[in-house]
Amino acid sequence: MTTLVLVRHGQASFGARNYDELSAIGERQGVLLGEHWQRAGRRFDAAWSGNLERQKVTAARAFEAMGTPDTPVSIDAAFNEFDHQQLIRAYFPLVAQEHPQFAVNPRTLFSDHKTFQRLFDLIIACWISNRTGAAPVDETWEAFQSRCLDGLRRIADSGAKRVVAFTSGGVVTAVLRAALDLDADKAFHLNWEILNASVHTFRLGKRGVALQRFNDVAHLEVVQDNDLLTYR
Repeated sequence: MTTLVLVRHGQASFGARNYDELSAIGERQGVLLGEHWQRAGRRFDAAWSGNLERQKVTAARAFEAMGTPDTPVSIDAAFNEFDHQQLIRAYFPLVAQEHPQFAVNPRTLFSDHKTFQRLFDLIIACWISNRTGAAPVDETWEAFQSRCLDGLRRIADSGAKRVVAFTSGGVVTAVLRAALDLDADKAFHLNWEILNASVHTFRLGKRGVALQRFNDVAHLEVVQDNDLLTYR
């Protein structure tokens, strides 16, 4: 039996040219997580990460704050987020045609989180339904689910008893879907509730994956700074 701790990366740079870079808040969220683990005496048998910069830097900040900066981290693309930019390119024209209120330059939509969320919900619905977009999509929704679960199997097969993996909200959603047997729409609605630098604990065993804890941000709440509780 393996205990798997999934950590969503700290706040990235929403709306910036390079989204895959932690913001100053994201850097601090990673440090606070590591400090919390250090105080709690938390240790892991193994550490994994996707190969996105925001995931790897969150891991680095956490382990530095724990006082274990040399912790080896296995990189596995199974824990990468889906390509949201590709999905926007593929489905934005279709969504804009069917919902004229979004028929504007898509870059302007990044300036407002609520507007972007409404748009992206529609884009994800197209992806989940496997609709034909204006550009090809390299990874279907079902292929993304399979890729994430393949990563879990590699962790389970490694023999490590307590593992941490730094990843993204979509991957957490995929694992939640498997643990709770959710349909695709319900699973993805949970994606919007996943906080940056949040901790999610699962048990991996012969019967599959089971949820133990969801969206834990005690390491952020204890600071009593609401600016640290971010979703984007």
